[in-house]
Amino acid sequence: MRLLGYLAIFILTVGAAVVLSVFSINVLAEQGDGKSSADIDQSSVCVASSDEQALNCPAGEMFMARLALSEADVENPLVRDRRLLNTMALYCDTNYQIHQTQTGVLCVLTHERINVSSDEASAEPAE
Repeated sequence: MRLLGYLAIFILTVGAAVVLSVFSINVLAEQGDGKSSADIDQSSVCVASSDEQALNCPAGEMFMARLALSEADVENPLVRDRRLLNTMALYCDTNYQIHQTQTGVLCVLTHERINVSSDEASAEPAE
């Protein structure tokens, strides 16, 4: 009889845990920031191989950064990896997936960090 009581409590506890888990997952899914990869226009990609070209690409659209690699960059993987990471950090919206290869990055473009950097650089010093 005692074993039956323990078994009933165990089954009820597991059932309650499953219900709470499913409820929590649904609540978290509804609290998303509303951004979806389905919202991104897949029909075109803006390609850039310089900072000037990247600034002309529209934010929130697909973006491909081609790295202009010298022979020294190819021979030294640390330099290449640093350039890839810098490109991703400056131009890619981290709310979306980022794809990288040894020669470039494909992501959703953001100008948020570029605008901050250019605003700070153009700001005159306070007196």
